[in-house]
Amino acid sequence: MNPKRARGFTLIEVMVVLVIVGLVATGIGVSLAALAGREADRAVERLRLVLEATAERAAVRGQPIAVDFLADGYRFSAFDTDGNWRALVDPPLFAERVLPADVRRRQLRIEGRDASDAPRLVFASAAPEFELVLDTPDGPVWLVGRATGAVDRRPEREAAP
Repeated sequence: MNPKRARGFTLIEVMVVLVIVGLVATGIGVSLAALAGREADRAVERLRLVLEATAERAAVRGQPIAVDFLADGYRFSAFDTDGNWRALVDPPLFAERVLPADVRRRQLRIEGRDASDAPRLVFASAAPEFELVLDTPDGPVWLVGRATGAVDRRPEREAAP
């Protein structure tokens, strides 16, 4: 053993460790960004499917169901026999949902008229025709509802004006 030998790490060893830590941090950052994008995509697809299910349930049961769009999500109400709207609590499908922070409702048009000020979509024996525009990290997405109850998802470049 050489008593004069210095203890510690060489500059090269420290630099290699810093490069490895930097690569791992970059990989984690990219993974988290991809997860956020997938979360927004899943939330939009869930909304599309639940709107189709709402149209089907209202038509089959003969009970009007409303979807109220809130600032950060949406909730459901059913028209009862007393002539009042009451909260529809039928988890998991008709539970109130909060949209991810990077998904926002931009516009709602029902039967060709702007309904963004009072964003309520009512499904009865016939489904309304509507266009719901959502801002997502990948750009605007249109959910277009048909009188048949089908709801199509279209990116901006394919949406009708």
